[in-house]
Amino acid sequence: MIHLTNEQTKVPIPAAKARRLAVQIIGKKNLSIAFVTNAAIRKINRRFLQHDFATDVISFPLDSDLLGELVISAEYAVSEAAKRKIPVEEELLRYVAHGILHLLGYDDHRPADKARMWARQERELRKILGPRRS
Repeated sequence: MIHLTNEQTKVPIPAAKARRLAVQIIGKKNLSIAFVTNAAIRKINRRFLQHDFATDVISFPLDSDLLGELVISAEYAVSEAAKRKIPVEEELLRYVAHGILHLLGYDDHRPADKARMWARQERELRKILGPRRS
C-alpha cells in the first residue's frame, strides 16, 4: 500500500500517478510519501542529515513491513522544473522514482552508479508519463 500525504498547499500533487509509479517500481511493498514545503524539508534535512538547506527528496529506509518513507519538497520541484523548462508534475514524479530507488539500494555518488540510477529512474518515469516531448 502506498500512503500519500500532502502537507503543503501551494503545489498540486499528482497523487494517482505518484501511487502508480510507486507500485510499478516496488510492487506490493508498503511505502509512505509525504509532500512538504521547503521549510519542512530543510528542518528534516538539518535534523537527520545535518545539512542546513532545502533539498528535493529525502529517503528513510524502514523495516520489512514498510519499505520506507519519502519526504518530497513540492516547492523545490517548482523551482527545478522552471530551471529545466519541464512540467512540475514530471519533476515531482522524478523525485518519487529517485527516492524509491535509493530505498532499493541505488546510489548516485559515483558517476557510474548515478548513470545506472538515472537510467532506471527515467525509464520508470517514461512508463507513467509517456515519451518526452521536445
